[in-house]
Amino acid sequence: MSSDAHVPSYSSDGSAYSDAFRVFLAHTDQKANALAWLDREVAELPARNVLIDAGAGSGALAARLAPQFSQTIAIEPNPSLMEQLRAACPAAQLISKGILSPDLKLTERADFVVCSHVFYYVERTLWLEHLQQMASWLQPRGVLAATIQNPDTDCMRLLRDFTGARYDLAQLGEQFLVSERGEYRAVIETVPAHVDAPDIETATTIAEFMLNLTPLRNPPLRSTVQDYLVRHFLQPRGNVRFSCHQDFLRVSRV
Repeated sequence: MSSDAHVPSYSSDGSAYSDAFRVFLAHTDQKANALAWLDREVAELPARNVLIDAGAGSGALAARLAPQFSQTIAIEPNPSLMEQLRAACPAAQLISKGILSPDLKLTERADFVVCSHVFYYVERTLWLEHLQQMASWLQPRGVLAATIQNPDTDCMRLLRDFTGARYDLAQLGEQFLVSERGEYRAVIETVPAHVDAPDIETATTIAEFMLNLTPLRNPPLRSTVQDYLVRHFLQPRGNVRFSCHQDFLRVSRV
């Protein structure tokens, strides 16, 4: 692709998105660090009967956590992902509804609810309602872990500089505690992570992936994005390193 072309707009269920996501995963420790955090949380649960993955996508995370629970419920409203989800989690109960769907009726209460990088795709005015709904699925002493990138990480600064978008789970946690009046505890834990790309072209692909976390109504030129990466993140050896720390909003039911 020419550096004078505009940054492409990806559909989250398209092959271009999947390809860019794979490039990101190949050059970051974000996934490994997040899984280590999640494993520690799961190990400390008083019971591991029911896992709910809210926004399970292709099922990679649910498949990773499911062996530690007696039952797994995977919620994913995107029908294009259901085949991959079913293949990844053949023993799970699959629900093709949105988190706020009035038709979503859960009879089980969860020991652990995970919601990984879903809030980017939720209208901001509905964040609190989504969190309240997921928290209502918890058993006493159950834990909900919702994660997106920290708003002050390099990747999110890039997103904000080019699109104006800002995502902040800390504000959501504060709103939630006010609304629930003592039934839950909520804290933010930040898990460090970095992208380390070998060259500017790879870094640009990863930056394009990050920019697509929000609808790209006026996509910038790739050359402009490359200039930004060079100016802020290029290292003396020619690699490009920038942070992508994750915030986990940890909600526990008392």
